[in-house]
Amino acid sequence: MIIAYIDFKSLDCYLALDPLVKLAQDCTAAIDWRPFVSQERALPTRVDDENVTHTHQRTRAESELKLQVHYAGLREIDVTPQRRHVDTDQALITLSRIEGDQTEFVLRCFDAHWRVQQDINNVEWLDKTVADCGMSLRESSPDLDVLQTQAEDAGLFDAPTCVIDGQLFMGRAHLPLMRRLLEAATHN
Repeated sequence: MIIAYIDFKSLDCYLALDPLVKLAQDCTAAIDWRPFVSQERALPTRVDDENVTHTHQRTRAESELKLQVHYAGLREIDVTPQRRHVDTDQALITLSRIEGDQTEFVLRCFDAHWRVQQDINNVEWLDKTVADCGMSLRESSPDLDVLQTQAEDAGLFDAPTCVIDGQLFMGRAHLPLMRRLLEAATHN
């Protein structure tokens, strides 16, 4: 079982999506998708009296965004980086209400947000997407702040973060290690 904390507005999460789904399929592991509201940072602007720390922060943020856009381009995904700042909290709440396998809903939400620039917080669109995926929703609506606090108390600070056997893996770079853990679990 892979527990995957995601935020639809996170470009890192979107870039991790296909490799994570493939990993789960290859290792016959289920994915329990959970919401995590990431805090997308605005790119710092250059100022005349910029100090070394500010220069480092600005340069790092610019480099991270360029790298994300580059990886998206390699996968033939045309992204609008400003989508990182669009609220997707209602879609995250809907995700947490889905009973059963949420993967198809997750795939559709990411594609709609990043490829189509759909407002995935639109309740009618969310209800139609859930129905189109053949899924059902729990009646109660979870408190996203409570879910966020629980995740942070478990050690999360950003998305994507995956949990396998109690171990946290933040970001896409850990997919090979996650694969080894899942493969070792199936051989035991």
